[in-house]
Amino acid sequence: MIKDNIKIMKDFFKLVKGNKIWCFFLFFGSIMAHLSSLLIPVFTSNIVYYVTSNNINATYQNIILLAITYIAYNLLWYLNYVSYSYNFKYSYKNLREKIMDKILTYDTEFTNKLSKGSILNTINADTAHLAEMIDSVCEMIVVFVKLIVLILIFLKTNILIGIFVLLLEFVYIKCFDYCNVKSTKYLMGQQRYRDKLTDNLSQILNGLEEIKLFNIQEKMKYNFKIIANKWSDQYINKRKYVNIRSSLLPFIIHFGKVILYGVLAYLVLKGYYEVNILVLLVTYFENIMTNTKDLMGYSRQIREWSVSIVRINKILNYTNQEKIDFGFNENDNISGLAEFKKVDFTYKTKNKGNVEKISFKIEPNQITALVGHSGSGKTTLMNLLLRKYKIDSGKILIDGESIYSYSQNIYSKNVVAVNQSPFIFNMSIKKNLSMIDSNEKHQIEACKRVGIHEYIMSLPKGYNTVLTENASNFSGGQKQLLALARTLLSKAEILIFDEITSSLDPILVEKIKAVLEDLKQDHTIILITHKKDVMQIADKIIVLNHGKIVGEGTHDELMKENLYYIDLQTNNYSSSHKKQEDSITVRVEELTDKE
Repeated sequence: MIKDNIKIMKDFFKLVKGNKIWCFFLFFGSIMAHLSSLLIPVFTSNIVYYVTSNNINATYQNIILLAITYIAYNLLWYLNYVSYSYNFKYSYKNLREKIMDKILTYDTEFTNKLSKGSILNTINADTAHLAEMIDSVCEMIVVFVKLIVLILIFLKTNILIGIFVLLLEFVYIKCFDYCNVKSTKYLMGQQRYRDKLTDNLSQILNGLEEIKLFNIQEKMKYNFKIIANKWSDQYINKRKYVNIRSSLLPFIIHFGKVILYGVLAYLVLKGYYEVNILVLLVTYFENIMTNTKDLMGYSRQIREWSVSIVRINKILNYTNQEKIDFGFNENDNISGLAEFKKVDFTYKTKNKGNVEKISFKIEPNQITALVGHSGSGKTTLMNLLLRKYKIDSGKILIDGESIYSYSQNIYSKNVVAVNQSPFIFNMSIKKNLSMIDSNEKHQIEACKRVGIHEYIMSLPKGYNTVLTENASNFSGGQKQLLALARTLLSKAEILIFDEITSSLDPILVEKIKAVLEDLKQDHTIILITHKKDVMQIADKIIVLNHGKIVGEGTHDELMKENLYYIDLQTNNYSSSHKKQEDSITVRVEELTDKE
């Protein structure tokens, strides 16, 4: 038990830093309060002795000393509790900041490696547990020293009684620790299934519309019930040992107390001790057993909270899949010319979306569309340009400079993407936009340019309208327009749009198309789309298939002779049509040879 707890304490202090001043007062208050608690039985037994001896002055002196000790005892505990409160605030704040600082540096694979349920529960619950733990560590150390002092008092008073108390203490601690180990094991199981319940509930809330649409409420309830039952099983197994610890182990204390009463009563009746010694030793014995129970309670808490240490370290020690270092190029005068030169990239975990010997240019003040069937490499090229992965070979250049040579500040300011489902924060429209640019004039200009300003002004609170989580009180189109406005505020030169019109109605698609046509006047626009009419607004279209470029040109040019592009426009493609694809490949190769 001691080795385990020392190891846990070391791990704890590596992770959590308390406030030095408040930690001092925390320990000082606890030590002095426990010392004063040792004096209370002395004055109580003296009062009994002097009352039976009819010594009035000594009796009242001890009553006054007892009163002073009680006052000191309570004031010292008040100091300890105040110190705990401020130290908790300090530790909790610092630990959460440490975790958040780490999370914000991680790659997009982070939430695939660790479940969102685990991450949320760790940040919300485990950090609070560890902020409390320093108090348990303090109490465990002080109470352990106090128990040694009390046992020494018994050994000095009567060696046989002292040995009996020591053996009883040993048995009680071993049984208590066994229950602690077992209950902690099942607590870990509870937390594992609690994370799964959180994940499952999150999926239900996010997919509520689909659940009703496909009438799968019963199946979702059944899945949730299975996980909840497993959590309950872990809880029941844990409670077996909690119940033994709470209700059966006190038999050891009661048994020892009865034996001690009998022995001390015999010694008093035989004249070996005065009655005040009986009162003092019985009180100290109760003190020993109460403090032992407290000690094992702190040990249990520390064992349980060691689970929190493991979970927090799992987040803090996460290793990014591949760290892509930034350079030192601080040139912010970027025109937006992007170029891929013989770029190769292969995913380590999947075969779909790899690209091979890709070369093309993306010109400023143009819309360049990347098109192709699912898995052709469109999204891969976007992710490579966004530096989510590092290319295996070749070059990606912006204004003739490698994308890996720019500083993080310059690159993030100049290359921005808008996804199919942009995330909008649960705050007002103004605050959402202020995350990028707090200038209200700039915000209004951006919203006017994308065509959402009038709608915002029609809302009762205008720009102060609070958006629900992920802007669920906005339509898909309104959300996209707001995301476009937010992107404009970044003042980025290269704007990447990934399927932003895929779920919009035709009227909104036309509006987005008009916005894109306007934006290209002072931006480089990269468009990934499956929409046939959206492809047609592009100044240049790059056609991809199985990670290779199989066509490049305008819509009209490609419609004349590029079978892949014609297939995309006429919607005849099917992954099962292998023969058709092979014939297209042959035809494209023939056309290439002719060229």
